[in-house]
Amino acid sequence: MGAACAAVLGVAGGAVAHDLTAVKLVNGQASVEATTYPFTATYSFEVTNAHPTLPSILLTAVDPLLALKGFVFPSLPVTIPVGDSVTVTLPVVLDSFDDCETLALLDGTLDANIDNVFTATFDSGLAVSTARVTCATPTPDLTCGAATRTIGYYQSHLVPLTACLLGGPINLGGLFSVTTDIGLEGVLWGNPDQFLGGTPRSDLDRARFLLAQQIIVATCNQRLFGASPGTLITDAQAAIAGVACGGMDTLTTQLRAFNSSCDAGPFPPLYVSGPSTPLAARALGVDPSLPSLGTCAP
Repeated sequence: MGAACAAVLGVAGGAVAHDLTAVKLVNGQASVEATTYPFTATYSFEVTNAHPTLPSILLTAVDPLLALKGFVFPSLPVTIPVGDSVTVTLPVVLDSFDDCETLALLDGTLDANIDNVFTATFDSGLAVSTARVTCATPTPDLTCGAATRTIGYYQSHLVPLTACLLGGPINLGGLFSVTTDIGLEGVLWGNPDQFLGGTPRSDLDRARFLLAQQIIVATCNQRLFGASPGTLITDAQAAIAGVACGGMDTLTTQLRAFNSSCDAGPFPPLYVSGPSTPLAARALGVDPSLPSLGTCAP
């Protein structure tokens, strides 16, 4: 039998291989339920040397679904002494049910569970482990005013994005204007840490990109639902063209809070949401952002 047969996959914990075991947990458990939002799912990825007498070398450690949320296992390959382990943690904040559901649909199964697989490889085999987050549907909120939705909603729903663009291009403070579904999904699905070709983003470009995502979401919430963020959008458009990264981070947080402020509110009458199709939406998007020459202000 091949080396791949050294792994045993199970939702409830780790998988034993000849030299390594892998255990992934979320909030310290094999399975949790997101019942209120925002919900923070803190994943831990532990790889342990199970050989009785020799060190083992961890060659790769991947979790493709959580790579979308910034998962990286650093300093590979790494030698793990007998009886030792290495652990990486990753907090994932799910602002709304839409954020949770979008990830759940991306794992390949059409249900409300995020079941992603962590795989660690070494010379003589591999070890795998999974952990589950179940996305609970929130109780509708009839008191919060005009509806809003978070980035997960617009990542997975193409019909609202098309309707949003009927209001004209979305101006990202002179950085660039988004005029098509391709560009919109490209920014919404883009990697804050690197450009489309894999070039790392500078701290300035990262701050601008994260703010651009929230500007898009807030603009669509305003256009589609009449939700009012006050001056936050215009303030963000002015800030994104500058180099004050701290100010951009503050506005990103404020817009993110606005975008989740009525995420369980009902849609307006006759509003058409369309199906949730995150795989198709992600495949459509092309990130239009490009590297800048600036740096963050001290």
